[in-house]
Amino acid sequence: MRWRTALFATIALSPLLAAGVWADTVLRDDSRTTLTLTIAQDGAALVHDRRTATLEAGEQTLIVEPLPRQARLEAGGLTGPGISVRSQSLDLGGIDAQALLAAHRGKEVTIVWRTGSGSERQERATVLSADGVPVFAVDGKVISGQPERLVYDTLPAGLHAVPVYRADIAADKAGKRTVELAYVTHGLSWQPAYVIELEEGGKALLSSWATLDNQSGGDFPAAQVRLLAGDPHRGAGPAALPRAARLEKAMMAASPDSAPSREALGPHHLYTLAPPVSLRQGQSTQVPLLPPVRITAERQLELPPLPPHAWLGRFATEPQPQHPDTVLALRNGSGQPLPAGPARLFLRGADGGLALAGDDQMPMVPVGAPFRLSLGKAFDVTARRVQTDSQKVAAEISETAWEVKLANAGANPVKVLVREVFAGEWLVLEESQRHDKTDAHQAGWSVQVPAKGETVLRYRVRIKL
Repeated sequence: MRWRTALFATIALSPLLAAGVWADTVLRDDSRTTLTLTIAQDGAALVHDRRTATLEAGEQTLIVEPLPRQARLEAGGLTGPGISVRSQSLDLGGIDAQALLAAHRGKEVTIVWRTGSGSERQERATVLSADGVPVFAVDGKVISGQPERLVYDTLPAGLHAVPVYRADIAADKAGKRTVELAYVTHGLSWQPAYVIELEEGGKALLSSWATLDNQSGGDFPAAQVRLLAGDPHRGAGPAALPRAARLEKAMMAASPDSAPSREALGPHHLYTLAPPVSLRQGQSTQVPLLPPVRITAERQLELPPLPPHAWLGRFATEPQPQHPDTVLALRNGSGQPLPAGPARLFLRGADGGLALAGDDQMPMVPVGAPFRLSLGKAFDVTARRVQTDSQKVAAEISETAWEVKLANAGANPVKVLVREVFAGEWLVLEESQRHDKTDAHQAGWSVQVPAKGETVLRYRVRIKL
C-alpha cells in the first residue's frame, strides 16, 4: 500500500509543484503593436518588433514568433521595462520530419504501414532511433523500416512550426507590458527605380520609385518602413554578418517616431515612408520614393577614343563605320539627393505613346550635381576613322595623323564630340578645327554635322613616351 500512499501524495502535491514552474509565454502575431523596418540597399535590414506580453513575476521563458529564417541576433535583442534577459537564442529551422521524429525518441507514435494488397495497417510503437532508417519497438520486438507515414500525438516541447526567438528572462513583477525585439535580417533589400521621360526644350520628367524585395524567409505585415540610401562600407572580409553589424549603428541612429520623410544620416540618407507597407516572403513591392520633377537634360553624341597603341605606330583602319554613343547629360534639380539605382529612359512619339529609349545605372547624385546616362548608339550618325600618316620622329617620339569622316543621315543637324586619349606627353600639331583639352590625357573636338550631310575632321598629334 506504500505505492498508493506515495501516488496520492504526488497527486496532491502536483498543483503546488506546477505553481512554481511557469509555462512558456509565446508572443504571436496578434500580440504585435508596431513593426519598424530600416532597410539598407545591400540586403540587410534592422527590425524593431514591439509586442504586448503578460508576464509572471520571476524567471520564465519568453518566445516570439514568427521570425524570418535569415534573422540574426546582431542588434539589441529583447528589451522591456522591468525585465532582464539571462540568455537568448534563435531557432530558425522550424520543424521537419527528421526533427520531429528525433524529438520522439523513447516516446510512442502511431505507425502506418502499407500492406502488399495496398491497404493500410496501424500500430503503436516506441521510437528507438531516428538516424537514417528509423527503428521502432513494437510489442517487445524491434522493427526497422520506412513506414507509409507517422502520426504524432502532439508537438513536443521545444519544437516550433515556425522560426522563433527564445529568451530566458526575469521579470520584476507580474503584469502586462510592452517588449521590443530588435534583430538584423538578411534577404530584405531595396533599390530606387527611376523613370525619365525626355521632353523638348532640354527638359526631362523624372519619377522615382522604391523597389522593396523580401527574400528573408518571413512576412512583415503593416510595417513602418525606413530606407537607408548610400554605399555602406563593406570591409575586406567575405563574411556578411560583420557588414550588417556595422550597418546597425547607422540604422538605429534615428528614432522611428521622429524621423522626417528624409534626413541626412552620417554619410547616408534616410527615407521614411508615410503609409505602412506589407512585405510577404518572395514579394517585390514598389512604392513612390520622390514626387515627379522636371530637370534639365541635353542629348549629346560622343565618339569613343581610339586605343592608346593607335598613336604609337601604324594602325589598321576599322572595317566598319562606328555609331557614336548617345549620352544624356542631366542635372539634379529636384531639390533631393538621388540614390543610386537603375533608370529607364522614355521618348514620346507623335501619337503620344511612350517608347523605351534605353536604360542605365544611375549613380548617387547630390542635389544640384550633374550626371550622365547612356541612350545607346546613334542610329543615323556614323563615323569612320582613317589613319593618314604615321612617323617615328625619334626613339621616344611618334607622330600620327587621323581623318574622321562623320556622316548624318538624319533630318536634323547634330553635334558630335570626338574624343581621344593619349599616353605620355602629347601635342596637337595640326587640326581642322580647334580642340578642347579635357584633362592631362584627353582632347575633344566638337564637330557640327549637317542634316543629310558629312563633315571631315583632321588632326596630327605628336606623342612622347
